[in-house]
Order: sequence, then structure tokens, then C-alpha cells
Amino acid sequence: MRKSGFKFFVIVFGFILIVAPLFSVVSCAKKKPPAPVVEKITEDEEMRKAEEARKKAEEEEKRKAEEDARLRAEEDARRKVEEKRKAQAEEAAKAEEEAKLKAEAEARREAEEKKVSAGEETATTAAREEAKAGEGKSSHEVVKGESLWKIAKYKDVYENPFMWPVIYKANHDKIKDPDLIYPKQVFSIPGDVSSEDKNKAVHHAKTRGEWSLHDGPEKYWEPGYKKTK
Repeated sequence: MRKSGFKFFVIVFGFILIVAPLFSVVSCAKKKPPAPVVEKITEDEEMRKAEEARKKAEEEEKRKAEEDARLRAEEDARRKVEEKRKAQAEEAAKAEEEAKLKAEAEARREAEEKKVSAGEETATTAAREEAKAGEGKSSHEVVKGESLWKIAKYKDVYENPFMWPVIYKANHDKIKDPDLIYPKQVFSIPGDVSSEDKNKAVHHAKTRGEWSLHDGPEKYWEPGYKKTK
């Protein structure tokens, strides 16, 4: 009886020893195996790399924006310098053109003045030559403050104030008193005065004595210096 119980115990214990491992294997099969350590490490590395790539992209974008801003600032500065240089060049060209036009106008004015002066000198010379050659008479219009003495003294007349009697003689029909002439009167200026008449006129002017208003014309004629009627 005792042996039979021992055998039964041995059989049951052996069965447990056989079944227990099988039960453990089945239980392990049903449970999800834990994630491998290598796989977890790989995910963290990928996240780190993704973060680094994001930061790098942000930094690259920021650097590119700064570079674009710098290039735009340089371009604006170059454009302003170019515009300033262009404005200065245009202003200088304008000033040069104005100076050129002014110089040309001044040259034209001087040329015209020289031309007029040359024409006047030519006319004066011609008049003098004409007077010297006895080709006729010139004329003179009296202005306020003039006298026969002053008119005879002019360079384009006789350049000798003592020759005023020549003018009086040639215009005795217009002059009642040689000491009283009036503006707007037009007198003939003889250009063919002989040496004899010139000497007589100068002598008379120097020796006629004191004068007073309304002396009358007869006082101004010497013997041999006849008045033309």
C-alpha cells in the first residue's frame, strides 16, 4: 500500500515537471516580447538627427535672409552713390553748358561792340577824311549846355575851340548871337576850311575882346572876314 502511494507521487511529480515547462512556454508565447534596446536607441538617434536638421535648416534660412538683406543694403548704397554721381555729373554738365553759353554770348557782345566801334571809328575817320578832302559839310545838333566854343573843340569837329567863328560864319542865318545858341538847332560844320580862313577865325576868337550878351553879329566880323548874305 505504501509503495503504491510512492509510485503515484512520483508519477504526479514527474507529470508536473513535464507540464510546467510547457505551460511556461505557452504563456511566454502569448505575451508581447519587449522592444529591443537597439531599436529604441535608433529612434532616439533619428529624433536627434531630425531636430539637428530642423535647427540647421532654420539657421540656413536665417543666414540666407541676412545675406539677402546685406546684398539689398549694398545694392541700395550703390544705387544711391550712382544716382548722386549722375546728378553731380548732370549739374556739372549744366554749369559747363551755361558757362559756355555765357562765354559765347559775351564773345558775341564783344564782337558786336568791336564791330560797332570799328564802324563808328571808320565813319569818324571817313568823315574826317571827307572834311579834309573838302567833299562837303557834316552837321551837329545842339544839346543843352553846349556853345560854339565847345562844339569846335570836339574831336570829330575841329579839335580846336578857337575855330568856333568858322561854325558861326557857316550858320549866321541861324545864329543871331554867337554866344546864344539853343538845343535842337542843327549847324553845318564846314569840312573844307582853308588855312587862311582857319587863321582868321583863330585870330578873331583870340582878339575879339570882352563879350556880353546881345553884342550883335557885327562884332564878330573883321575886315576881310566877310559875312555871306
